[in-house]
Amino acid sequence: MEMNIRGVADLPLHYGNVPRWLFKRMTELASEILTIMGEEFGELKILERLSNPLWFQALSNVLGFDWHSSGSTTVLCGVLREAVHKTDLKMAVVGGKGRQSLRTPIEIRSVAERFRLGEDEAERLVKISRLAAKIDNAAIQDGFQIYHHTMIITGNGDWCIIQQGMNREIRMARRYHWLSEKIGRLVVEPHSAISSTVKMRNILNLAAEESENARKMIVEIVNENPEKIRRDIYRLRRILSGDRSILDWLIPKPVNIKFDLTYYRPLEEHKINWRRLHRNLSFNADCFENLLLRRGVGPSTLRALSLISELIYGEPPSKRDPVTHIYDPVKWSFTVGGKDGIPYPISKRHYDNVIYELELIIDGIRRNEEAKRRAFKNLGLLSKKWNSIFEENRTFLDRFD
Repeated sequence: MEMNIRGVADLPLHYGNVPRWLFKRMTELASEILTIMGEEFGELKILERLSNPLWFQALSNVLGFDWHSSGSTTVLCGVLREAVHKTDLKMAVVGGKGRQSLRTPIEIRSVAERFRLGEDEAERLVKISRLAAKIDNAAIQDGFQIYHHTMIITGNGDWCIIQQGMNREIRMARRYHWLSEKIGRLVVEPHSAISSTVKMRNILNLAAEESENARKMIVEIVNENPEKIRRDIYRLRRILSGDRSILDWLIPKPVNIKFDLTYYRPLEEHKINWRRLHRNLSFNADCFENLLLRRGVGPSTLRALSLISELIYGEPPSKRDPVTHIYDPVKWSFTVGGKDGIPYPISKRHYDNVIYELELIIDGIRRNEEAKRRAFKNLGLLSKKWNSIFEENRTFLDRFD
C-alpha cells in the first residue's frame, strides 16, 4: 500500500481561537504561497512539504500563528482547506477536528467523484484514512489520543495525512504526518523523520521493526479459538500476580521473569467484556493491517494481545518512542510576527504588503517575466542571510522557551 509516515512533532497544548481578521489574511497568504509552489514545483511537491512536520510548523509561523502552539495544526489545516479553493490547484482538504473528522469518508468520496478518480480509488483512500487513525491511536500507543485528522488529496490520487493527538497529563500535543509518495510496508518503521520536544516512556510500538514477530504472533492468536485467548488471559493473570501452579511445587524450578510490563495497564478480569472480545476476535485475519481495520479492535485489545504475545509466547513488541531529533522552526515567525506577539505583534499593513508582493510575483511568473522569476528565486538567498542572523541572535529567543 502506498503510504509513508513522514514525521511527528510535539507542541504545547493551547486553547483559543484565531481572530477573524488574521484567519482571512492567513488564508490569502497561504493561497499565494500554494500558487507559487504549484507553478514552480507542482502539486506533489506541496504534499511533500506538508508531510514534513518541520516545514508544516514553519508555514504556520510564516502565516503568523503562535510559534509553538498545538492550535497551529488545527488552524493551519483549516486555512489550507479555504486556501486551496482560491487557487487553480487540483487539490482538496478533507477532515478536521473532532466531529468534523467523522465526515472524512463522505468528503473523500465527494472529492474522488469531483476529480473523477473512480469508486475503487475512493474506497482505497477511505481505507487509508481509517488505517492512519488506527495506527497512530492503537498500533502506536505513546500516550497521545488522536483528535484531529486531515487528508489532502490531489487530482492524481496522491495524498498526505496530518493527524494530531493530545496528552492531557503533560499538556502536550503530538502531530503525525503521512505521505503517499513512497511505497513500503505500513507498520514496519514507517517514520522517516520524527521531531519532538518530549520523549515518552511506557510506549507500546507495534509499528517498530523489532515488533515484527509480535505482529505475526498477534495475528496467529486472533486466528485461534477465542476460548484459547480466554485461557491465555487467565494464565497471564496468574503470572502477573506471581501465582505458581502445582507442577512448580512437584518439579521445583527457578522462576525468573524479566519483562518490562510498565506500558501495560492492570488486567482486571471483571472489566473484560468477554462477549465483545469473542465477537471481535471470531474471525480470521490474514495480516496485521486488516486486523487493525476490524471494528472494535482498539488500544485495549491490542495491549491484551501484545501481553499474551510477550509473556506466554516470548515475542515482545517494541517499547521505544519513535522520536529521532529535536528542531525549533521559531525563526520563521519573523516573517509577519505572531498572534501571541512573539517575536513581535502582527502588523496588518505589513501583512497586506507581503500578500500584495506575492501577488505581483505570481502575476509575473504567469506572464513568464524573467525578472519576477529571478526575484522569487532570490528570496532563497535572502532566507540564507536571515538564517545566519537568526543563529547569531539565538540567545534573544531563549527567554521564550
